[in-house]
Amino acid sequence: MAGKGAQGMDYDTIVIGVGGMGSATVEALASRGQRVLGLEQFGVAHARGASHGQTRIVRQAYFESPDYIPLLRRAYQLWDSMPAACRLHRVGCLMIGRADSPVVVGASRSAARWDIELQVLTSTEVTARFPQFRLAADEQAVFEPDAGYVCPEATVSHLVRRALARGATVLTETTVNGWQADGTGLRVTTSVGDFTAERLVLTAGGWTPTLAAALNLPIHIERRVMHFWEPEHAAAFDPAVMPTFIWDMASADSIYGFPRTGPDGVKIGFHNRGGPADPSRPQPEGSTKEVAEMREVLESRMPGVLGRHLLSVGCTYSLTPDHGFVLGPAPGFDDRIVVAAGFSGHGFKFVPVVGEVVADLVIRGETSYDLGFLSPNRFHARTPAVSP
Repeated sequence: MAGKGAQGMDYDTIVIGVGGMGSATVEALASRGQRVLGLEQFGVAHARGASHGQTRIVRQAYFESPDYIPLLRRAYQLWDSMPAACRLHRVGCLMIGRADSPVVVGASRSAARWDIELQVLTSTEVTARFPQFRLAADEQAVFEPDAGYVCPEATVSHLVRRALARGATVLTETTVNGWQADGTGLRVTTSVGDFTAERLVLTAGGWTPTLAAALNLPIHIERRVMHFWEPEHAAAFDPAVMPTFIWDMASADSIYGFPRTGPDGVKIGFHNRGGPADPSRPQPEGSTKEVAEMREVLESRMPGVLGRHLLSVGCTYSLTPDHGFVLGPAPGFDDRIVVAAGFSGHGFKFVPVVGEVVADLVIRGETSYDLGFLSPNRFHARTPAVSP
C-alpha cells in the first residue's frame, strides 16, 4: 500500500471502475500529480460492461443536444493526440431518417448552431454515393465528414498504461463491497482490504446503481446486442468506401453500424431494442430471435451486408430518464464525491474529456465547461450520509 498522504489518507483520490471513463480519470489525475488508486473488479479492457466491442462512433453534429459540443470539441483534440491504435478514424457518419426524424433534425440543429460541416443528401444521392444503403423514397440523410470511429479496448489499455507510468495504482480483479464517508475523507471496502482517500470518483458503469444507491440516481441497466456480419463482397464495406451510420427507422427505434474494420466483419446493432439486465452476470450472446430481427431489418436496408453472421455480443447500457449523462459532484458530499455514469449508449466518444473534467472537479472543485444539463442534481437526489 502507498504511504499515507494528506490528513493520513492512503490516497488523494480513489476511482471505482476502470473502464472507459475510469481509465481516463485515473490517467488525468495521475498526470496532475495526484496519488490515485483505480479499483476494477475485472481485468483491463474487459467485456463485461460498456467499453468493449471493437468500435465506437465519434461525431460532433450531436442530435442529442448542442450542449454537448464544447465537450466534443475538446474530445476531438484529445483523440487526435492519442497513439495510432486509439486515434479517431475519420470515415464520416451518415445519419439517416425522415426529414422530421430526431437524428436528422437534431444533427442539423447542432451543426447550424456550432458551424459544423454537414452535407444534406436525398435518398437517391445516398445510394449513389454509398451503395451499401437502401433508403426509402421519403428518407434522407445528413453526412458529417469529420466523424468516424475509435477503438474502445485499445483506448482503455493505453490509458491504464499511461496512468501506471505516471504513478497511479490500479488494482484489477478487486471487488468493491462499499464505501463510507469517514470524517473528512472516505473509506472504500474491497475484497483485498480497506483504502482511504480525500476524494472518491464513481465511474462504475452498470454497477453504479448498486454502489451509489444512497445517491438515489435514476440509472437503470439494459442489455443490447452487437451483431457482426461478413458480407460476400467484403471490400464494398471497407472504411475507405463506407462510413459509420445511425438510422432512425421509426419513433424510438434505430440502428447504428460501422464499416468492416477487422476480421469480425461489419458491426451493426439496435440502439433502442433491449430489456433489463443484471450487470453482475455476463450478458448472453444474441438469441436466434434477435439475430432474425436484425436480419429482417437489414434485408430491406442493407442487403449486401447479409453474407455470414459471424457472432453477436451482449453489452449493457446505463440509462438515465432523459438519456443524458450524470456528470458532476454527488449531492450532499461537499464535492468529495464525483459521479460520471449513466452514459446511455452514447458516451464513449467523450472518454478523454470526461477524464479531464473529473480531474478538474476533484482538484479544483470546478470546471470551465457548463455541466448544468448533466448535473446529478437534476434528478432531485436526496442527501445521503453513507453508502449501502
